[in-house]
Amino acid sequence: MLTFRSTRFKYSLWVCVISLWQHERVQSISISVVTQVSNSVLALHKPEISKSPMVNDQIQASAEEIRALISRRRPITHEFDWHIKSAEFSPDGVVREMFLVNNIFPGPVIRAKRGDRIRIRVHNELDVFNQSTSLHFHGLYQRGTNVMDGVPGVTQCGIPIHDENFVYDFNLTQSGSFWWHSHSKTQRIDGIMGGLIVYDSEERYQIDRDYDEEIYLILHDHYHETGANMFDWYLSRESAGFEPVPDSGLINGQGTVDCERAKRKYECHSDSTKRPKFKFQHGKKYRLRILNASAFAELTFSIDDHVLDIIEADSIEVQRYPVHMLTIAPGQRYSAIVTAASGFSAVVMRIQMQTSCFQYRPRVLDKNFDTVVEYQEEKSILTKFSQKFSRRNDVKDESELLPEDLYSIPWEDAIPAEECEDLDTSKLVPVESMIVPNRTMRIFMEPKNMNLDRVEQANYGFINRTSFQPAIGAPNIQVAFNMVNAEETVHIPTVSGRENTKFWGGEQLVSEIPYGAVVDLVLHNSDDTSHPFHLHGHDFWVLREYRELVAGAGRWHEQFESEYRLDNPIRRDTVTVPLRGHVVIRFVADNPGIWAFHCHIVWHLGAGMMMQFATGLDHFNSRTISPVMKSHCEVERELGQRLLRPLPGEELRQKIKHNKELAKGSSLSRL
Repeated sequence: MLTFRSTRFKYSLWVCVISLWQHERVQSISISVVTQVSNSVLALHKPEISKSPMVNDQIQASAEEIRALISRRRPITHEFDWHIKSAEFSPDGVVREMFLVNNIFPGPVIRAKRGDRIRIRVHNELDVFNQSTSLHFHGLYQRGTNVMDGVPGVTQCGIPIHDENFVYDFNLTQSGSFWWHSHSKTQRIDGIMGGLIVYDSEERYQIDRDYDEEIYLILHDHYHETGANMFDWYLSRESAGFEPVPDSGLINGQGTVDCERAKRKYECHSDSTKRPKFKFQHGKKYRLRILNASAFAELTFSIDDHVLDIIEADSIEVQRYPVHMLTIAPGQRYSAIVTAASGFSAVVMRIQMQTSCFQYRPRVLDKNFDTVVEYQEEKSILTKFSQKFSRRNDVKDESELLPEDLYSIPWEDAIPAEECEDLDTSKLVPVESMIVPNRTMRIFMEPKNMNLDRVEQANYGFINRTSFQPAIGAPNIQVAFNMVNAEETVHIPTVSGRENTKFWGGEQLVSEIPYGAVVDLVLHNSDDTSHPFHLHGHDFWVLREYRELVAGAGRWHEQFESEYRLDNPIRRDTVTVPLRGHVVIRFVADNPGIWAFHCHIVWHLGAGMMMQFATGLDHFNSRTISPVMKSHCEVERELGQRLLRPLPGEELRQKIKHNKELAKGSSLSRL
């Protein structure tokens, strides 16, 4: 029996009980860095071993570094050596176990130029037998290198522990703002993620012409418990289907919490943390590259007294569009140019979680994790204040203002209604105009969170009643070319109770698409929460977004086709399907491979809200599947049963079944 979670109740107080489990902690880690020695390759050398994790202080790049990168004429190969280890770290003051790349958080930022080659050697040193890992480069097409897309069960098996051989190797054919993160389990929110920016001298918006400096902002929610423990809680009756809610928010890996409000079981040091501050200089223009790397939270972003001129959405350049406030879903990126022309000596950069998406509220959580932008030279505060005074309806006299009020005043429309929905992108127009081709096929999809009786009312994610559970040791790209037979691998206990998918194994929805097809995806969302969906290997046109407050009234109907935006609509790779609404997107299936399509909320993805497109496999080069990738799958198949995750209630059901068989045998013996 399937029980739909169509209505979810909000409590004023909800206590999360999460079991404590801890890996063996290893704090020492080696760091490898790269330095340029020629125009063709970067050389490796290893500095001294660092024994304590650090906040990544290399997130920003100077204008000089960016100019040098863009002006370089010949492509080069960037070689990186990344060591992934477990460490204790406290980004916001609460000490917790994290998985770090080269002992820094967030992980290394990759900056390169279009046409360059990236080679990343990954060393998995997590020292837990079932903690294989993987890296996905979010937003990159990976044209011709589908096997480098980094999705376990789809394009590869996870990189096993103590592996020294695997290298992600691909060329950069795009420019814009991207990012990288682990696609294994919940490792992304445990620390394995970082930035990726690709420059190009042919981009519309250039440094020194359109802006003077660049500021990179990696924004995300943060949890005090490990991802594994929270996911165990989420897939249990105790969660009632409520997603784990974050404890704080971080800006470039830094934040603060009130230790007096934090749970007593955590070690907490409020005096050891801070939020980063930023500096503006009057008259300069700044390009803000803003990434929402959250597990769950949709974020709103604004800067008091400054207009955000949007120029990029998910690596697609758009014509300037001014806004006071940005809403950013998990996985999305925006660039905005900001002119430093305020009369205040300091202004507030406001970042807020849209808590209407949350089903309970931790006591420690402050949904606002604002910081300060300081001007490098003093300006008259009161002069500017007098011009903006009419915006403060609650203050009738300047003498009523406290000192902190003199910083700045928020835009009136920068405090959004708590609706948990995406930015209206209908006004965003791509710089590069493209003709939208006519549809040749249409696929209907319904993402859904469901509590199932057969798994003790645990909550799982579905697309068209299929919950993604891949075969062990048989990634689909290898299955497609008969390199492994999924039917001969370990049987996967499926959430729905159906038999394993005959060809692909496990429980999977794989839609086969002919090369060159123009595909419309119609996504209905009857849940009471939104779903930010990301398509690997492609950009797509957003033809229609619709939300309805009345349950069941927001479904797509054929007459809506006449309302599609077809005149150079926005293209992107991550779009939010609003609650009780639908989205229609269109893409051209001209990139051979098997590509994941999934909700970018960690809890929904981990619970199975993912499907795939097997696109133009008759054009795919199977020789790109390396012997190393095959060997990783051999390791996984050897582990076999040890990698199975018991479904909730499975042990109890097996015990009952065993007792029934014993009772039946006893009855037969008496006969």
